[in-house]
Amino acid sequence: MIVMILGMHRSGTSTIAGVLHLNRIIMGTYQNFWPRPLNQNPKGFYENYDFRKINDQMLKKVNYDVKSYNPEIPIPASSTKIFSKVKKIIMHCNKLYDDWGWKDPRSCLTAHCWVKMIYDLELQNNLKIIFVARKASSVARSLKKRNGLSIEIGMELWKSYTDRALKFCENSELPIHYCSFENLLDNPIATCNYLFEFLERSWEQSVVDKFIEKKISTSAKGEDIYYPDHINILEEKVYSLLQK
Repeated sequence: MIVMILGMHRSGTSTIAGVLHLNRIIMGTYQNFWPRPLNQNPKGFYENYDFRKINDQMLKKVNYDVKSYNPEIPIPASSTKIFSKVKKIIMHCNKLYDDWGWKDPRSCLTAHCWVKMIYDLELQNNLKIIFVARKASSVARSLKKRNGLSIEIGMELWKSYTDRALKFCENSELPIHYCSFENLLDNPIATCNYLFEFLERSWEQSVVDKFIEKKISTSAKGEDIYYPDHINILEEKVYSLLQK
């Protein structure tokens, strides 16, 4: 099985990736996990830097730098050279592990490139997608705290990533599971039950009990935030898809 995690920065994708990795769905190794655990993610990011580098190359191809924090994001492009790297890393991971995946918020923007290669390799029947949602206001507060971004820019970035990922999912015939960071923190056992039922894999509650702490998130509360109509509509649409 191959798992691609989609979700905006600061949306709980690291927590989902950690839950999967600690339940034998390999998201990477100590050598390629980067960044290392930081104050903002004390449990770790569970982000395979090799995938992140390729995503950055796809975005660079259209002159976009994620750290510019520009919400106007062009459609990423690929090339023969980049596709060769995509093929190599997928084949390498698939040879090493029965169950594996990757997490990088940039995949919200590049999912179509990864999935094209997975189809080319005739591995599409192995692929499952997890879409992790978080409220736009919480993401914006978190980005303000971590990166010093204005709330307005944070909300628009949330919109750009979320809209791009959702459109990909809407046009895909692949199995997709929608979950939220809020539900994961409020009711981790039920949320993981739904998640691993979708993945058709067993999981250990003791691992989840130790790993997930509600206190890891403090951005759900804070200053009042004005929701533009286009943000509100998109957020309602995403949350209507969640597994109940």
